[in-house]
Amino acid sequence: MSSQHVPLSLRRKIVIALDPELLVPPPVTDDTAEAANSAASNRFLSFKTVAWAKANIIRPTDDHVFLVTSIDPTADKTVVSAMWASMIGDQDPHTDRPKEAEAALRRLSEALNRVGVSASVEVMRGDIAEQVAECVRRHRGEILLVQAPERSALVSAVWYSWADLCAQQSTCPTVLIKRNDLPDNV
Repeated sequence: MSSQHVPLSLRRKIVIALDPELLVPPPVTDDTAEAANSAASNRFLSFKTVAWAKANIIRPTDDHVFLVTSIDPTADKTVVSAMWASMIGDQDPHTDRPKEAEAALRRLSEALNRVGVSASVEVMRGDIAEQVAECVRRHRGEILLVQAPERSALVSAVWYSWADLCAQQSTCPTVLIKRNDLPDNV
């Protein structure tokens, strides 16, 4: 039976939560090659996370993947930097971060579709840990894969990251995917 003919209700549901700061980098205040390379590197990390999941967890004929993220408008760190960039440069301070995140997730979804994996995208608004936990419940997720943000040892010792909170609030097994653990050959 072709994977396209297996109904969604019979597929294992895998939720992959991606870091919104990597999907939609904050506006840059300069046009340096370093800033452009940083944005490209961040997007590549999201691709590597999904590629690792495809190689190690996802079964194309049996699974459906939900690629999700959440933009928290109350904690949006880019508002001040966007205002600053608009004052000293010609960038649009009113970028639509949810639309940018959806476009990035769609590119990842299309890459999965090209290799036979059923996938859909969802961009939520609000606290990412709460939204991801709700998404897992709503879609009856059976596995949650979380792209863990890179943090210093000091910050990690003081408080939990959104990825840690997702793991605590999730109703299914959770795998935290750290970028340092992703091999370059994925």
